Amino acid sequence: MDQLVTDAAGVEQIAARARAAGRCAIDTEFFWERTYAPVLCLVQIAVDGEVVLIDPLAGAPLEPIAELIADPAVEILMHAPAADVLAFGLHYGTRPTRIRDTQVVAGFVGLTASASLERLLGDALKVSPDHHESFSDWKRRPLSASQLVYAGDDVRWLEALWDELKARLEKAGRLDWALAEVARRTPDGGDPTPDPREAWRKVQRRGRLSPRQLAVLRELAAWREVEARRRDLPASWVVKDPTLVEVARVGPTTADALARIRGAATGLKPRDIEAILAAVTVAVDAEPIRVESPAPPAVQRRADAAAGLAGTLLKVRCTDAGIAPELVATRSELERFMEAIVLGDLDGLPLGLDWRRALVGDELIALVEGRVSLALRDKPPYIAIEAIERPAPMQ
Repeated sequence: MDQLVTDAAGVEQIAARARAAGRCAIDTEFFWERTYAPVLCLVQIAVDGEVVLIDPLAGAPLEPIAELIADPAVEILMHAPAADVLAFGLHYGTRPTRIRDTQVVAGFVGLTASASLERLLGDALKVSPDHHESFSDWKRRPLSASQLVYAGDDVRWLEALWDELKARLEKAGRLDWALAEVARRTPDGGDPTPDPREAWRKVQRRGRLSPRQLAVLRELAAWREVEARRRDLPASWVVKDPTLVEVARVGPTTADALARIRGAATGLKPRDIEAILAAVTVAVDAEPIRVESPAPPAVQRRADAAAGLAGTLLKVRCTDAGIAPELVATRSELERFMEAIVLGDLDGLPLGLDWRRALVGDELIALVEGRVSLALRDKPPYIAIEAIERPAPMQ
């Protein structure tokens, strides 16, 4: 039976053991339906194969674990950690370091980069956890025996899984690539909490707003994000997206004008109304947000013609290398890269940098420039990528 910790002494003890070992596996069980921040209900830690379950709802403090996650001397092994890291960031101001995401890393050794932990354990270690508590209410106490086993299994084999994946990465010469990608997603010392000034990008139905109206939306969405965090409520519970977009479109300057907008007539407190009108006023003098203009038609046609071939080339090279294509580029990123090649401006685009450029970026450039071709073959790999010999210039 895994150890269940409900006091400060037990938490300090496991944190000290993790520091002595230089690494630990961590996972959490949380509730996230009616709050801005995930409510941490249980934290699981494995050190040298021993599993400890920490129950904050029974009084165990999590500050030592938050400090552990931010300790650059400790490797933190996790699987798909975005929500876990966010929870510690919002509750404790944690800035994680040395996260090792087994889900992402698996995509560099011939496995998918979006697999569940259960599938990955089966593929890499031939382990099959018997899980039946996916939709448990982790707030209720006491926790059942099956819940405790389920929670412990989330970290029980993570150390062994990381060791196996790391060995495969080192054999393939891709450890640096994998660690760079994990760090890109969860930067060492980075703030995992949302930036209120970027919240407008997630507002639905904003597509028809003008640059000036988008500037208003940016102020409104930033206010809503801050307010949602202060109240610990989902952002949509403060003001819904359609209402926010309509306020940005109309730009009301009085409470009466605001009240005429659907969704704004009820539910807003006087301080909300004041804040919304202030956000509209501030945006009047703000720089308009100009979304990226579409490429000229001739550029778009050439990029579109290359995009299909580029997708095939990308898939072939990823298959050859045993790297999950979704780690290399999304469809939109690939299309944007095609446009950038035609325009001659690759500045800052991921496919033009680091390991992505080495894997496929240079060949994509050569494809658009007519220096490589794709040809069908009647046996594996069925598609050949060949350099095109250009005739020497006439003397």
